Amino acid sequence: MAGYDKDIGPSMYYIDYIATMHKLDKGAFGYGSYFSLAMMDRHFKSNMTLEEAVDLADKCILEIRSRLVVAPPNFVIKIVDKDGAREYAWRNSVGDAPYETVQA
Repeated sequence: MAGYDKDIGPSMYYIDYIATMHKLDKGAFGYGSYFSLAMMDRHFKSNMTLEEAVDLADKCILEIRSRLVVAPPNFVIKIVDKDGAREYAWRNSVGDAPYETVQA
C-alpha cells in the first residue's frame, strides 16, 4: 500500500496475510520478487528521481522476463505522489513482440 501525506511525504507499506504491517523503502511480491528485490538492493537510492526509479523498474522487469518462466505478459508502472496515483507507462511483452513503452 502506498500513499502521500502532505506532512510526512510518500510512504509505502507491506501488509502480510495475517495483517502485520511493515514500512518499506522498496518492495516486491510474487514469484518474481526475489529477482526484483535483488536488483533493488543493488540499485535503489532513497533520493532517486522519477527517471531513475522508472529505469530501476525496467531493470526489474527485464530481470523477471529473463529468469522467470511464468513471467506476466505485461507490466504497468504506476506513480504515487503528491498529485495522487496514476498509471505512468505500460511494458508489453506478449509472445516475441519487441519491448515497447507506451506513456499513459
